[in-house]
Amino acid sequence: NSISVGASGALFGLLGAMLSELLTNWTIYSNKVMALFTLLIIIVVNLAIGILPHVDNFAHIGGFVVGFLLGFILLPRPQYGWLEQRRLPTGIRLKSKYKAYQYVLGIVSLILLIIG
Repeated sequence: NSISVGASGALFGLLGAMLSELLTNWTIYSNKVMALFTLLIIIVVNLAIGILPHVDNFAHIGGFVVGFLLGFILLPRPQYGWLEQRRLPTGIRLKSKYKAYQYVLGIVSLILLIIG
């Protein structure tokens, strides 16, 4: 019965997008476990703050889920050297810019966002 106003849902969306980007580009990171641990600690602490009165934790969770799903769609894995492959002689097959799991995550995320 009350109105919730603030940017915290959007900030949680950015945290969700950061987590999906970390999972998508897992092989690029040099210190994988520490990056994941740090991000998870930030998310848990902020969700714990949402337990306080007059804080809308549903906006935080909704922002996180939507940011997580949109991260798989809008933050593809960078492919260094993919543009140079376009200058190859004819007859040589080009590799796809994206990995198979990126297609799967993108399609599943898009379907979930449309359903939601």
